[in-house]
Amino acid sequence: MGAMPIGSFIKSVHPVRALNIGFVPLVDAAPVIAAFELGFFAEEGLDVRLERQIGWGNVRDKLTYGHLDAAHALIGMPSLSVLGGDRFAEPLIAVLNLGSGGDAITLSTRLAEAGITSSGTFAEWLRRSARRSPPVIAHVFSCSMHHYLLRDWLASAGIDPDVDVSLCVLPPAQMAGHMAKGYLDGFCVGEPWNTLAESERTGAIVIATTELLPAHPEKSLIVSRRWADENGSLLEPMIRAILRACVFCDEQANYPALAAMLAKPKYLDIEAKVVEASLNLGRTLIQRRSSRRQPSTDWRLRDLSPQSTFPSGTHHLWLMGEMVRWKHQLPIDDPIAMAKRCVDTSPYRAAAASLGIECPPDDFPPMRLRSGWLKAESFSAVQRINRKVVSSEV
Repeated sequence: MGAMPIGSFIKSVHPVRALNIGFVPLVDAAPVIAAFELGFFAEEGLDVRLERQIGWGNVRDKLTYGHLDAAHALIGMPSLSVLGGDRFAEPLIAVLNLGSGGDAITLSTRLAEAGITSSGTFAEWLRRSARRSPPVIAHVFSCSMHHYLLRDWLASAGIDPDVDVSLCVLPPAQMAGHMAKGYLDGFCVGEPWNTLAESERTGAIVIATTELLPAHPEKSLIVSRRWADENGSLLEPMIRAILRACVFCDEQANYPALAAMLAKPKYLDIEAKVVEASLNLGRTLIQRRSSRRQPSTDWRLRDLSPQSTFPSGTHHLWLMGEMVRWKHQLPIDDPIAMAKRCVDTSPYRAAAASLGIECPPDDFPPMRLRSGWLKAESFSAVQRINRKVVSSEV
């Protein structure tokens, strides 16, 4: 899709009260930040204030207690909120996905120099190394894609994430610094913190998470259900402003300007050259890979285009399945009903229609996996079987 004309979407309305939108310093906050910096929120008649947050616990608390109106947030937050987990005081909903992918698994230079380049070589190192305690590997928040994709990567080589390593939770911006100080042996985090660790020669990127799960969902624009019910008229212009910013963010020609924008102290607060290297990380990884390890020809590390922004209920089904797989939740009686409570696609569909962006015919489009596709009807059948197995074991 080419660049959309800007002036044609200016709304002749008076600015509303200030809207507080939170973000965590990550490259995948780019559509929200760009919508503000490029004036798209203002052109939609919205008086927006962006508020940087240290981590996802802050986002959860400020959304549920009304200090933030909306936030760049983990896609797993609505799922966990409707399941009643991890101190969520009220249900949250996703109204827009902020692209897909963009995370990576990075190991310390010490492990990289020991020849660890994959989960398989990591498993071999664990078997033969003499150590007093398991390696410490960080991820962000319990309901994150990072957490479950990291577990999947470890388990693929026979590594038990709950026994063979020590998993811990840290805010994204703290991970590279903790690795530099020797406190971490690895982490799974969004960009630019993997790129920063490499630039400082304290870590080495082993794999991008979209090599584990293609085009996986990552962050969403999230609001509380209560806020959406009380402020529904604000959602469509807010979403439209961010969709317009997605067009800008996805254009490679705009990377230098986008990097300079994101690098500002009030946003990511790191050097622009590191941010630009992060934006180009997908191409860098392809250049590094041998012919045997090349991903598919349509692979992307990150996709910020409008086509990757539909708030799909199937994404929440997948996450709920991972929570059950790792015994973080009991099997769910009606996962589709639960997933429906995690999203509200109506304002997205209205905003997309005004911009000529096509939407799936229903709220549960198929989700691409490593092999095949996840469909809502097949997921529910598997969950019913899993519940019977757990009941018989008990």
